[in-house]
Amino acid sequence: MTSETEAIDADGTQLADAAPATSAPHLAPQPAAKPRTGVQPTVLAAIAAGGFAGGLIRYELGLAFPTAPGAFPATTFAVNVSGSFALALLLVFVLEIWPPTRYVRPLLAVGFCGAYTTFSTWMVDADRLFAAHHYATAAWYLLGSLATGLAATSLGLTVGRAVLARRRRTPVPDPRTAP
Repeated sequence: MTSETEAIDADGTQLADAAPATSAPHLAPQPAAKPRTGVQPTVLAAIAAGGFAGGLIRYELGLAFPTAPGAFPATTFAVNVSGSFALALLLVFVLEIWPPTRYVRPLLAVGFCGAYTTFSTWMVDADRLFAAHHYATAAWYLLGSLATGLAATSLGLTVGRAVLARRRRTPVPDPRTAP
């Protein structure tokens, strides 16, 4: 629980005590901002839980849809592209639509999406293709993953912002005037 003078950053990091607002700020000097006091164990637990789930799903997809040697790594490609879309959409919801929360962003964005998507496997797959002299496939995989990942991110942001715009246009009924 936080007191009136504590602040929690968007990523769940507890900030040092903030100075309380005064009715006459020119009379009471405000102290300089203090450094962060560290990540809370419950936020680390949320990241770990999300990471476990995201990593497990990625691992299971790799087992279900293995890539033959020298073939285009479609599973890693699909995981990274879908993760790019999901992360962009999620961040619009977390930062602009849903009420502030301490655990959703660490759980889903940092933990789940961070473990679900995989830069390292993308690079290892590309290296294996180059080592097997499948240069065209490796180049298409590298550039295609980058371009498609950026497009998926853009689409996720666009969809999220469209949802936000629609929510802002839809009037919220006033319960006091309901029949």
